[in-house]
Amino acid sequence: MTENLDLASDYSPTREQWLAAVDKVLKGKDFDRTLVTTTLDGLRIEPLYDAYPAGEDESGFPGFDPLTRGAQAAPRENGQWDIRTRTVHPDPAVANAQILEDLANGATSVEVQLDLGGGEGVSIRTPEELARVLDGVVLEAAPVSLRAGAHAATVAQWYRDLLAARGVHGAEPSGSLGIDPIGTLVTTGSVPMDAQMMAAMDVSNTPRLRTFLASGAPASGAGASEAQEIGYVLSVALLYLRALIEDGVDNPGSRITLEVTADVDVFATVAKIRALRHCWATVLETMGQPINTTQIVAISADRWLTQVDPWVNILRGTAATLGAVVGGADAVTLAPFDSAAGLPGDLGRRLARNTQLLLQDESGIGRVLDPAGGSWYVESFTDELAAAAWKFFQRIEAAGGPIEAVDEIGADIAVVAQRRDQQISTRRHPITGVSEFPLLDEQRPEPAPEPPADTRAPVAEPGHVHVETAWPQDRLADPYEELRENAGDATVFLANLGPISVHTARATFAANLFAAGGVRAVSDEGHQDADSAARAFADSGADIACICSSDDVYGELAAATAAALKQAGARRVYLAGKGDYDGVDEYIHLGVDVLDVLTRAEAAR
Repeated sequence: MTENLDLASDYSPTREQWLAAVDKVLKGKDFDRTLVTTTLDGLRIEPLYDAYPAGEDESGFPGFDPLTRGAQAAPRENGQWDIRTRTVHPDPAVANAQILEDLANGATSVEVQLDLGGGEGVSIRTPEELARVLDGVVLEAAPVSLRAGAHAATVAQWYRDLLAARGVHGAEPSGSLGIDPIGTLVTTGSVPMDAQMMAAMDVSNTPRLRTFLASGAPASGAGASEAQEIGYVLSVALLYLRALIEDGVDNPGSRITLEVTADVDVFATVAKIRALRHCWATVLETMGQPINTTQIVAISADRWLTQVDPWVNILRGTAATLGAVVGGADAVTLAPFDSAAGLPGDLGRRLARNTQLLLQDESGIGRVLDPAGGSWYVESFTDELAAAAWKFFQRIEAAGGPIEAVDEIGADIAVVAQRRDQQISTRRHPITGVSEFPLLDEQRPEPAPEPPADTRAPVAEPGHVHVETAWPQDRLADPYEELRENAGDATVFLANLGPISVHTARATFAANLFAAGGVRAVSDEGHQDADSAARAFADSGADIACICSSDDVYGELAAATAAALKQAGARRVYLAGKGDYDGVDEYIHLGVDVLDVLTRAEAAR
């Protein structure tokens, strides 16, 4: 009966036929509003992608110009990428123990954030303390990437002296000095520019050591879109590249590390890394340099980490790592899930390592070369993102480069950040466990104990240049978490009207909305009249109330219930849904500005 069954025999797969079929399903609804998503860069995410017209796919092959599909022509050996861990513990001895533990348990390189001036990171003031931090690390085998902000030039010299003292030959040590004066300038407002540029030019005796870091983290932390982050990284990297060329450094691209953030949007991360590699290859080719020598590192975006319900950060980190590896990052650094609350604990650090190890060794995603290649969606997204990033990059260059255009770049990023903040405020862009599905009775992990503050004077770094305004570095969950921290034992009474089948949907919606601000919902099975709801409110101890039911019930009881609740002492009365009823102060529904609602609720308590 099923012999020779050909399900596609009467179907010609044309886009026009598909659109006609979709139009029937939409029943008059607007196609774009219903099925098309627009990114913060203004790029359209279509519901369906099909093949490029003949000759229009310019992504090429892995290992060949324009490097969109990867810098190497063969898959990674054993499917392995550089699993990099970050060390930030202020105590040098503890930091050293953590580094050795990471390297012994799957990490292939380490990133050390150093603090020479009362900031964040491993607190050191002398070259001997740097040596203590790296004691037992085989520097010729384990790449070390340093971050020292305004003190990068000093640390670079200390590290070179340490290599010499340990007899590490020039051709052996790899890793990065992490000198990023532009990144330090835009995030702190000042940097010893000349000293850092000179330190990065000193490439003698260390042919494998990368000196400059062009990181997109400052732009990401300020709220940049994907295209803005890429454009910023390109402009900073080009400034460093020109300096190396002018200084006569051979193969200058090999001295620069490009760093971008990996976000919770897997496809956006994949496209961002592919687009960055394509654009940077174009820059190098234009400058007459080899195109496949620059390392691309992906780090998980700090802006998406949450203090509230931090366990969800484990999933965010997994998504970020997946996107980074599929996009072809050479190295990946994943922040521990508990790092937003302070120093990460042993569990957070272990899971950060093992997340990458699981994806590498059990999932095997590194064994396939450019696994996203050929996806019409990914290829189209990559091309459009590269074009948008290149346009932003050209604007920066036309304004004189990243230093001269720092305020202009910051202003452009602020516009995008404001749009994203609005999406988060309205929950169009949800934060799971924070703005959506909050867990008020959560059990958070205990943060690692903080050692005593280092009160020693900071290491002096003369010759700073300054900008008027540094870029903010915020987490997206901050406004919700602040409300939740201030809520204490606040409650909202849900005045459920009618039977359970009538009020449950809106009562659940209201309970979750108020819980996002730390306000616990108090409710019962439902009421048949306004006076019953008012008596229950008076017994609840709450200061505010929210009426929950169907539109039909609202027409009969909403106004009377609102009046009775006010008479019983409610400082503010909400209604779940839309309408215009006497006595109701505010309406909550899909699309409402949740942060505004919660802020006014806080003021009413």
